[in-house]
Amino acid sequence: MKVTNSTVAARWANGMPATNHKGTFSTDGRNLWSYALLIGTTDGNGRKILRDYTASAGHFRSMTTSTKHVAPARGCCDIMINPSMIKD
Repeated sequence: MKVTNSTVAARWANGMPATNHKGTFSTDGRNLWSYALLIGTTDGNGRKILRDYTASAGHFRSMTTSTKHVAPARGCCDIMINPSMIKD
């Protein structure tokens, strides 16, 4: 079942899988993706960590990623970090 972007973010927060109507924003309940870009994950303590892929954080990728994927996930994460803090 395809859901809204807000629902994808909420389901990530609750550890449940979801995909939006276009298939561009998804979660397996643990990780959160904007297209193929990992924007959120869950740490060993169950905390939801969101990577701030926005212009204000200096890591702009696209308008869709910033405004339609990162934005609704802000209210669902426990920690928001600058992507430069992550070693992939």
